[in-house]
Amino acid sequence: MTPDFSAQLVHWAQTHLGFLRVGIIPTEPAQTFPQFSEWLDHRYQADMNWLETNQRKEKRADIRNILPTGQSVITLVYTYRTSDLPDAIKNDPRRGIFARYTWGKDYHKVIKKKLLVLIKYLEEQLGDTVSARAYVDTGPILERDLAERAGLGFIGNNSMLINSLYGSYLFICEIIVNKNLAPVIYKKTGGCRTCHTCLANCPTQAIVKNKVIDARRCLSYLTIESKTSIPEQFRPLLKNNIYGCDICQEVCPWNGTEQAKQTQNDWFDAALERQAPYLTDLAQLTEATFLERFKGTPIMRVKRSGLLRNVAVALGNSGHTGHIKTLEWLVHDNDPLIREHAEWGLNRLQK
Repeated sequence: MTPDFSAQLVHWAQTHLGFLRVGIIPTEPAQTFPQFSEWLDHRYQADMNWLETNQRKEKRADIRNILPTGQSVITLVYTYRTSDLPDAIKNDPRRGIFARYTWGKDYHKVIKKKLLVLIKYLEEQLGDTVSARAYVDTGPILERDLAERAGLGFIGNNSMLINSLYGSYLFICEIIVNKNLAPVIYKKTGGCRTCHTCLANCPTQAIVKNKVIDARRCLSYLTIESKTSIPEQFRPLLKNNIYGCDICQEVCPWNGTEQAKQTQNDWFDAALERQAPYLTDLAQLTEATFLERFKGTPIMRVKRSGLLRNVAVALGNSGHTGHIKTLEWLVHDNDPLIREHAEWGLNRLQK
């Protein structure tokens, strides 16, 4: 395909679907696969064994392991930046803080629909010989590798993809297609250089070295991916973070630029009850009311058990003796995981 067609495709995806940047690169082996393999060797993935099972590790070595006929990868980024929470809200120990990417509908579904529309556009332009697969943070793909190769940003010390204009609050997604599209590769700008702000501010020191995260210590892993008990040494460090953690992004200078602050998501629900609800309200959730409240959102991943485990820890960290009654209620919950953490929280408040 000609460079003109690729430029037309990029323009259409940006103007009609809202993607910030769109790159196109040829399929080739992942440049960062050796680092990924070493990360697994260190067991930094904790108990996320699905990263290795069913040849998922091997598939990440080359995008063509997913679509053998693939010739090009369209890699795209979509912002989830919204207005920042006021410090008075974010630091209120009576409230539980959800990571910013959860504030809207489930991004997997919203963005996947956009990618399917883009595939339809390709079919209309190139005919029914198009074979393509779309992924949004789901396939066995080293997505940041693809995005960095296309110049959509650089990998920061916190392991996030950072764009020098838009910051790091970015969803990464891709379409693998069996067409030889002319490349669209941006000049990579920016970098961390001597900045180690994210390392210095990570409460659990989960960033063990530049670009390497030990999931066993990461608040995002501990509050979402982990389905078991949170190690006691990390519970006080959660403070009031009950689903994920944005600290390494909040302190990043690239997210503090005027351009990054002005880049806003156009479909996120920014209601305060989704961003920082009162812990006592969440503690009252039953299975039915949990499903009703969080249906169609990323919060479903952690289920009621995981969320109220985290809420119990945050209640214990609050320092509010008024939360003792709530924790005494949770101590009798039917879920043993919730009971265990409620007992810890109750003991912490009663000291």
